[in-house]
Amino acid sequence: MSTNPHRPRQHSPSSEGRVPVDEDWAQLRTLLLAPEQTQLDELRERLDTRSVEPCDVSRVLPEAFAIRGEGDQQISAVLTPYVENGFIATVRKSPQAIVDAIAPIMGPAIRQAIARALQSMTEAFNHSLDESLSFRGFQWRLEAWRTGRPFAEVVLLHRLRYRVDQVFLIHRDTGLLLHHVAADGVVVQDQHILSGMLTAIQDYVRDSFGVSQDQTLDQFQVGEWTVWIEQGSRAYLAAVIQGTPPISLRETLRDALDRIHAEQADALVTFNGDAVPFQAVHPRLKDCLQAHYDSPRLRSTLKLWILVGAVLLACLWWGWTAYQDHARWLNLLGQLKTEPGIVVTNAGPMGRGYHLEGLRDPLAKDPLSVITKVGINPSTVTTVWAPYYALDPQLIVTRAEVALKPPRTAQLRVEGDTLVATGSASVEWAQETRRLATLVPGITHYRDDGLVTVSIPDLLNRVNRTVIRFAPGSAMVEPSDRPALSALADVLRSLEQAVAHSGERLRLAILGSTDDTGPAALNLQLSKQRAEAVLAVLGGVHLGSSTTVTTGVGGSLDKRGVPPEYATRRIVMFRASIEALGHTSDPSRP
Repeated sequence: MSTNPHRPRQHSPSSEGRVPVDEDWAQLRTLLLAPEQTQLDELRERLDTRSVEPCDVSRVLPEAFAIRGEGDQQISAVLTPYVENGFIATVRKSPQAIVDAIAPIMGPAIRQAIARALQSMTEAFNHSLDESLSFRGFQWRLEAWRTGRPFAEVVLLHRLRYRVDQVFLIHRDTGLLLHHVAADGVVVQDQHILSGMLTAIQDYVRDSFGVSQDQTLDQFQVGEWTVWIEQGSRAYLAAVIQGTPPISLRETLRDALDRIHAEQADALVTFNGDAVPFQAVHPRLKDCLQAHYDSPRLRSTLKLWILVGAVLLACLWWGWTAYQDHARWLNLLGQLKTEPGIVVTNAGPMGRGYHLEGLRDPLAKDPLSVITKVGINPSTVTTVWAPYYALDPQLIVTRAEVALKPPRTAQLRVEGDTLVATGSASVEWAQETRRLATLVPGITHYRDDGLVTVSIPDLLNRVNRTVIRFAPGSAMVEPSDRPALSALADVLRSLEQAVAHSGERLRLAILGSTDDTGPAALNLQLSKQRAEAVLAVLGGVHLGSSTTVTTGVGGSLDKRGVPPEYATRRIVMFRASIEALGHTSDPSRP
């Protein structure tokens, strides 16, 4: 017979006596095993969640990096971008810290580079000095002058037995350049193009002669250079050599190539076009840049040659200086002959300087400026110039402009002995010019059929008839009135030119007015604003000092000649008049 486990348990007298005993055992177990139970619960929670604490990782992180780094380079590839970004950020944030860190390294390196450069320069200078005062040195100087090469380069070429100028390390399968070095002072074009040329030459030789891949081109000649090629299993070396190299140089190239194959075996096998790993072979290739020079021959007559050389240099310097002075003098005479308004009648050396005599137009260029321009000291040249009038067209035009004072709207030109006036000018100026033109030296006839003359009274009437209207209560110039103001500007420019030439003064009054509506104070202010607005639009009219411009209110100035129907309208009027000899002329004067 089964029993229900969920049925309430009936407490018997015996069970009631065991309850306190169970509770005592539970308390005793809690007291004895509580710490171990807590640890077991923490371990169970860590196993269930599988979380890794940073403190746990920090204990094994260095060993983990070391073990993984020995296995492959993946950890380096992963960390490289972060290290580079961190370094760049540090340089930008604290550049002084980076400078302090690398200063102990860069200082000795810079000093060593400077010492090597000075040593190389001193050796080249010694080579040149040893040969500069010998007979062979004079021959080499002549060769340097004839070929245009520096003397030091000619000396090195003649004393050079051989020199390796450039060394190329080229991948054999792809023909790509792995690394390149060049000797000091060697002009390098495009090393990638040169390496491609070497590969193409070898392929051409194989194809032309039908040889196998193992049979290659060992050397060839290009002008004064010899190219030696040393083959390897994965790469080959190409050395560009000047002179006649010894056979021992082959052993040097072979030894360098073998060491490169041993040190860069993996990089050569896995080469995919990236030549950065082969920067490490730079010292190996640098060792191949060998050179050998002949020792200079000693001369017992060195002091004599030094003296002879000094005398020759002094003579050459004197001759060169005299030649340059004579060339400048000839250049000066040539420029003075082409300069309009200057005629040289006598010229030649005088003592330690020169002497010039001739004729000079007052409007011609100052001869001293020409003398200074060619590089001659003006204090060494004595000049005597007699005045005369030159008949050069440009000087005749200048002389006519000075005498006749044409307005800016008129132009003058010379045709033979005739002065031609074009453009526009006032009637008064045109009449005065007809009377005075033939008095200008070089002018026999005058023609102004292309000159447009304007009348001052007509221009004054055109200005005084101009009216600009405004909307009620507005001081803004309407766009429809701007063409009228533009035409007025042209008239004012012509009027100003005509008045300025006559020696009189132009007075222009700009008068604003309103209608009878509104307060008088407001109408007065609005009238002044309208006059000032029109003056602002006419601000582009550049009138000369002979013109006076004023603004005002229509009722505040003299309104003679103003039509009565405009006296109290919403308009701006213009009043132009001529002032001469202390009085104001009427616009209708003849």
